[in-house]
Amino acid sequence: MSEEMTETQEQRAVGKERPAERARAAPAGPPTAVVVRHHVPGQPRVSRRAVLRIGFWTSLGAAISGATASGVSLLYPRRVSGFGGRVVVNAENIPPPGGKVQVPEGRFWLVNLTEEQGGPGLLALWWKCTHLGCTVPWRPTFVWPDPASGALKQGWFRCPCHGSTYTDAGIRVYGPAPRPLDTMELTVAGGNVIVDTAKVTKGGLDNAERAVRT
Repeated sequence: MSEEMTETQEQRAVGKERPAERARAAPAGPPTAVVVRHHVPGQPRVSRRAVLRIGFWTSLGAAISGATASGVSLLYPRRVSGFGGRVVVNAENIPPPGGKVQVPEGRFWLVNLTEEQGGPGLLALWWKCTHLGCTVPWRPTFVWPDPASGALKQGWFRCPCHGSTYTDAGIRVYGPAPRPLDTMELTVAGGNVIVDTAKVTKGGLDNAERAVRT
């Protein structure tokens, strides 16, 4: 009996010593020391979960940056030129009275109306037909009766799609177009013409009255 008790006491003594041994085996260092995990060969240093987390936050950051940039562009738009912005026609390119010049950059006709044509003054006519949007050319040799006088007149804006016909000031005289050609805002500064193609007014019988004198 005493021998069994002795063995049991020895086992307890050994059990008490083991934590002390583990404590002595722990690395020594100050309380703020950082213990770096030992890398096991064959295992990735970054877990798959960490990679997915990094990818998620990177994508989210890129999306937020893009949305922010778009918002800034809307609030503070860049100066737009060409169609949708301002187009400058230099003084030397302004047509003489009664003449017209096509400005592809702004998709309009610059017309210099005479008094007989409803002017005088400059008018910017959007070249889009008000019927189905076809580009309307100036036909200098096309002859058509003038509704104002009944006499034949040479030179009209004539749509090649369905034949809508317009005067020098863009007034519709024939065809399926529902109204005259639309006009764009025009100003004159320093002898040059500035047309704001973003500011379009629906065509009307007062087109000629919109002409700007130079």
